[in-house]
Amino acid sequence: MNKLPPAKSTQIYDWRYGLLVSVAVILGLLTLLFSPVYQPADFYDYADQRTFAGIPNFLNVLTNLGFALVALTGLWHLYTSHLTIIPTFGQAYQLFFIGLLLTSLGSAVYHYQPGPLTLVLDRIPIAISFISLYGIVVAEHLSLQLAKAMIWPLLGYGVLSVNYWYMTDIPAGQGNLAPYILVQLLPIIHIPMILWFYPSAEPATTRYYFMALGLYLLAKLAEVADREIYDLLGFSGHSLKHLLAAGAGYLVYVGWRIRARRTH
Repeated sequence: MNKLPPAKSTQIYDWRYGLLVSVAVILGLLTLLFSPVYQPADFYDYADQRTFAGIPNFLNVLTNLGFALVALTGLWHLYTSHLTIIPTFGQAYQLFFIGLLLTSLGSAVYHYQPGPLTLVLDRIPIAISFISLYGIVVAEHLSLQLAKAMIWPLLGYGVLSVNYWYMTDIPAGQGNLAPYILVQLLPIIHIPMILWFYPSAEPATTRYYFMALGLYLLAKLAEVADREIYDLLGFSGHSLKHLLAAGAGYLVYVGWRIRARRTH
């Protein structure tokens, strides 16, 4: 069985590591500087609010099935094939797919009945998936020890950031999103830097991470252009966002399967 080379060391003199730490510190300071960040007043006013079969916001609910399909496929292969890239950190993959499954459920409930409380059920699983993927990339490309040390504190921060938004959102509707934004912003910036600075022994699978990030950024653009896409296609940008984000999760899954097969 071919083994992966050990993760690269993260000594303090490594300028790449220093740059990653500096970026994290700067993002944390910017979060404090621009805090509070409020949700748009029309956040719950989605373009496609059509009801079908008694289900309000039908397509925004239905398109969450993509997350469930990716999650169940990943969990099935994870538990039946016993293929893990780093066996001692397989829990990060479990958390990633579980996060996607909970995102499917939470987002479907939220779009069925949009509101602050159901939005919590949507955002916590998203935080779990983001942080788990971040931990996977750190473990594979940078340092397994660092990934294992940071993932649980970061998961705790992610859950607390969502709860902090909710507590500050009631009853005035002016919750502070700044801590939660950092949950997505840090991985989106750090992951491509880590992939570039610390190349993998399997460059083919690294491409899947980059493609997944690109697809997720397209998903965020579709979310912003919700109304415009709906007026153009009759299919809302928010529904498209769900499909693109699920596709990003699928690319992470494909990359894992390719690398796991080659490892074994």
